[in-house]
This record gives sequence, C-alpha cells and structure tokens, in this order.
Amino acid sequence: MKKSRQFSRREFIVRNCAAVGTASLFSSLLSLRLTAGAVSGSSLPGYKALVCLFLAGGNDSFNMLVPRQLAAYDEYKRTRSTLALPVDNLLPLESAGQPYSEFGLHPSLTALKSLYDQGNAAFLSNVGTLIEPTTLQQYKNKETKRPVGLFSHSDEQVHWQTMVPQVRGAGPKGWAGRMADCMHQANETGTIGMNVSLSGTNVLQTGRDTVPYITGTNGAVQLKGYGFDPALDMAVDTALSNHYRNLYQKTLAQNNRKSVDTAIAFTEATSDVQLTETFPSTYTGSRLAAIARVLGARGTLGMNRQIFFLKKGGWDHHKEVLIKQSDMFTELNDAIESFWKELGHMGLQDDVVLFTASDFGRTLTSNGLGSDHAWGGNHFVIGGPVRGGKIYGQYPVLKSGGPNDVGRGRLLPTTSVDAYGAEMASWFGVPSSELTTVFPNAANFFDPVSTPHPLGMLEPNLLI
Repeated sequence: MKKSRQFSRREFIVRNCAAVGTASLFSSLLSLRLTAGAVSGSSLPGYKALVCLFLAGGNDSFNMLVPRQLAAYDEYKRTRSTLALPVDNLLPLESAGQPYSEFGLHPSLTALKSLYDQGNAAFLSNVGTLIEPTTLQQYKNKETKRPVGLFSHSDEQVHWQTMVPQVRGAGPKGWAGRMADCMHQANETGTIGMNVSLSGTNVLQTGRDTVPYITGTNGAVQLKGYGFDPALDMAVDTALSNHYRNLYQKTLAQNNRKSVDTAIAFTEATSDVQLTETFPSTYTGSRLAAIARVLGARGTLGMNRQIFFLKKGGWDHHKEVLIKQSDMFTELNDAIESFWKELGHMGLQDDVVLFTASDFGRTLTSNGLGSDHAWGGNHFVIGGPVRGGKIYGQYPVLKSGGPNDVGRGRLLPTTSVDAYGAEMASWFGVPSSELTTVFPNAANFFDPVSTPHPLGMLEPNLLI
C-alpha cells in the first residue's frame, strides 16, 4: 500500500492558493498564513519606504519607451501610425540585454532620463497580470488560466493591487496590506500605520488587520473646530472618556479618541517639516510634497517602514493621446524631479523607492486619435537601491500580429506583476519565506525562497 505524503504548511497553502476558486477560500487560507508568519520588527533595522504612483486609466507606455534603432523604429512607426512620435524628438537611452540597444524616452520625461543615465532609474518592459506562464499559442488555445475581466479598467486595477487576477472583485486583500499584516511589528512605536494614502481608500493598502492611514496635501483630516473651540473640545473629550456598559460603544469611543489624537499628532509632526524644494502646484506635485513631509517626520512619528499610495488618473486616452500624454508626462516629470531633489536634501535617496503601476498597457494600433485597452506595458522604478541605467524584462516586437500580439495590438505580458512586486517587497524587508503570503501566485513564475529578487532590479536586502 502506498504511503500518503505529508505536506508542509507552506506546501499546503501554495497548492490551495494556486487552485483558489473563490475569494472566501483565498481569504481563509491567507489568514492562516498571516497569523502564523508575522515578521519580527527586530530584523528590520533602518528606514525604508516605497511610493506607488498608480497611473489610473492605462498609460500608453509604448510611447513612453520607444526603440530608436532604424529597423525597429520603422516597425514601431508603421504599427502606431498616427500615434508614433518623431524619432528626433525622443530622448536617447541605451540598454544592454534587449533586442535593441538604442531606445528613446518620451521628450517630456527629461528628469527621468537624467536619473536613468545616473543609474538611479530603470524600466521594466512588457509586464502585466498573469496567473501562470503563458505563451501566445497557449493563450489562443485557452490552455492556461487568464485573468478574469481582462482588459477591464475596474478588474485590472484591482488585479494590480491584489496580485490575485483569478478572482474578480476586491475579495482578496491588497499586497501592500498583506505586507503590513505580516510586518506589523516593524513600526511598534509608530504613531500611524505602515500604509499611508494620498488618494483615499484603496485596495492595495488594505489588509486583513490593517487599513491605510488617509491624509491629504494639508495633513490628516481632523475633527472640525477641535483644538480651537474650548466648548467643543470639552464636549468631545467628555463623550469619548465616558464609561460605557456596551462593549461596542466602549470600543468605538476608544477608537474615536485614538483617531482624534493621531490626527493631531500627525498634522503637528508633518507641519513642522520644512521642505527645501519648491514643488509644482499640480495634483502630482502637491501630493509628492505631502509624502516628502511625512518622510521628513518619520522620526517624530516613530516609523521605520512605510508604503505610500498616490493615484493619478486621466490616462485612458482613447483620443488625443499625443497632446494629453505629453501634458501629463510633464506633470509627472516636474513633480518627480522635485521629489528626488528633496530626498537628496533629507539624505533619503538610498532609502526610498518610487515605482509606477497602471491598469494595463494599451494597443499598439491606433483607433485614429488614440489607443484602446490592452495588457502588457512598461513601467519605471526610481531610487538609490535601483540597479539603474537598464531595461529589465523583455522588450517586445512592436508589430501588429507579432509574437506577443493576442489581437488588435494587445501584447501578452512576458513578465508577471508578481516578479515586479517581489523586487520591492524583498528590498523592503519581507523575508523570502513569506513572499508567497504576499504574492500567492509567485511560485508559478520563480522560486520565492531561492530567488527573492527574480528580476535583479533592486539591491538585495542583506540584513534579513
């Protein structure tokens, strides 16, 4: 009689998460892992922060990063038609290890070019949501699982934030939320939670036991009039200090008291931070300035690990893509330039990594004035720990009907978002043994234990 095999806890979770069919099953299994695998704060020395810049709507990133070599550019120009940028306008970049060695950056991204040339910025090409490795033939024959709601804004935005594209809706928690859950001891003396949002509530930063701390350009939202009206102060303090018989009322009062006190402490700490740079008075500029103030208050707030979320919408360019994208790239460029310089003044350039995310890439083919929803796209990462001056992943052939085209110029990703996220999480301090907690599909693409940095984009964290 054949002896039954005993599975380890890790193997049990990985096998079941790979076969997950419902959000409830996934959440139950994940809760078991998070309960058993919390990371000790004692193994996380120093300070580190991640900044997610989410380009909501789907950035047309094959006009952000373009091949400049003659034959490759000619193919790009034929395929993109009315959307093609003039080759002489592109900012020249070089990169080894790609099918082409000469690339061009969108002319509005001058600061990003400088960071790339200095080795402080890198690109990841043709990355997107995948459940398992998939070839074009497998996709056409429906031999592998594909993300549910593919090409849909709402679904793909959630998939990028949960890293669980086999589940529709926001059932699974966000991967930054899962990081905060399993690293809850990292900020034991902290005033606020690990996740800070400049764009309201979001899936990315919501965990099983954690929610993002929401702030704005002027600090935390406080109780109107509190601290300025003695009568209101007394009434609020009395209500929140009463002894309630009902446990729910007591818990609510305690939480409200803590919220009021935290908002005051947070606003005072960030208001005391004086920035050296003058940030642009744009949506992105004002919010990166607010993030810089929180970074400057990290000691006062008692933080040693933080993840920031900034969502910039308006990238759904079905028409007028050339004009609108140019204006929006200018906004990003100027804000990032000020942010990077401010990090230098603070001595934090080696401790902060900014990375982009988006719903999806867009079609290579033009619909006349714009492009439509697609799949794989290009992204950039900025920071001192970035092994920059290089394009990672596999830059695709920009040809309609090419080797990655699933139809209408929609490119099948060659790099999974799991590998992209693992780079950030590993640098941030998540142990390789917990990467499958944060990224349940990761083992389908690489060995998280032996290869926690599957792309090699960031310097490895040697202290964990």
